[in-house]
Amino acid sequence: MNEKVLLVDDDANLLNALKRHYRKRFDLSIAQGSGAALDFFSNETIVAVAVVDMRMPGMDGLQLLQKIREISPDTVRIMLTGNADQQTAVDAINQGNIFRFFSKPCDPEILAVGIEAGIAQYKLITAEHELLEQTLAGSVKVLIDALAMVDPVSFGRSEKIREWASVVSRHLKLKQPWLLSMAAMLSQLGNITIPPEIMGKMSEGAALSDAEQEIIAGAPGSARDLIADIPRLKPVSDVVYLQHRGFDGSGLPKDGPRGSDIPLEARILRILVDLEAQTHGTYPPSEAFMSLFEREEKYDTKLLSEIRRCLETEKSRDENQEPEETELPVSLLLSGYTLLSDLKLENDRLILGAGSCLSTAHVQKIRAFSKMHKFHEPVKVLLSR
Repeated sequence: MNEKVLLVDDDANLLNALKRHYRKRFDLSIAQGSGAALDFFSNETIVAVAVVDMRMPGMDGLQLLQKIREISPDTVRIMLTGNADQQTAVDAINQGNIFRFFSKPCDPEILAVGIEAGIAQYKLITAEHELLEQTLAGSVKVLIDALAMVDPVSFGRSEKIREWASVVSRHLKLKQPWLLSMAAMLSQLGNITIPPEIMGKMSEGAALSDAEQEIIAGAPGSARDLIADIPRLKPVSDVVYLQHRGFDGSGLPKDGPRGSDIPLEARILRILVDLEAQTHGTYPPSEAFMSLFEREEKYDTKLLSEIRRCLETEKSRDENQEPEETELPVSLLLSGYTLLSDLKLENDRLILGAGSCLSTAHVQKIRAFSKMHKFHEPVKVLLSR
């Protein structure tokens, strides 16, 4: 697929001339003025390179470049201007984070070389994202599968939090949605370091000793250390580590940041984790949100309101759809199905919790168990979501 190039100028004659000149060289679109350019981006068109004129009526090129950076951070930005003074170039580089700076009049061939370099830079940027979102996601999946095997309850919690995080990321239009998604997936990873008897007491709501509470408090730090061993995932490990840090500076770690100094993803994760602890269904009930609002000093309340709005909207949308629910024997469970009831052995040992989306590793584990044990059957599942 050809990468899209957008030329922005208030001179219609120049735009049309360049479009004719480059028609066989680039997948080119033009926008006459900043307003038209912003409209172009609002249609969610993916732009690899934006070439912007500096002097335009209304919003100038520098302001437009800053807007483009906010709307589409991966877009490579090039400035084209007749005002070649040094300060304009400095401002464009420092404030607009531009890739190239060309003075008008500019030879079309020289500009074309700059555009080609911009496309190459865009490919590097998107390749980096692909590495993070796909290659590293494979490494994360190994850890998640390990969590599912060792602690199915914690795995079920992380799956629910991950699904909510995906909804929130879309609603808030996060610039790096993979960061919140991975942090949500790995939020419960530290629980594998907690002895089973303590996890059992936690699930039953039993009183914990000071020593047991200390072990539980150390779980996010243990998760951080496990994740930090994966290259490029330090930001994810930091978010997981701060998932219990309060907006008011309370919680753990005790010497952590407070307020808006806490990473946005960690503030979101804190809310989602606490909502999940009070949720037995697919989405948080209104009582769960009210409980958090009663302790509003611990949360970014603006975020809390936005999260409530988007999750309740998603809940309404799901309620209006017809889910494909059915009951199946364990032998017919397949990868991609979502459990709507706990998967237990006849001795009531929990293998996977309700809400778990079955992976290939889960199905293999179930097949292995079925050779030696009997399950409670049938199992209620969701065939597609």
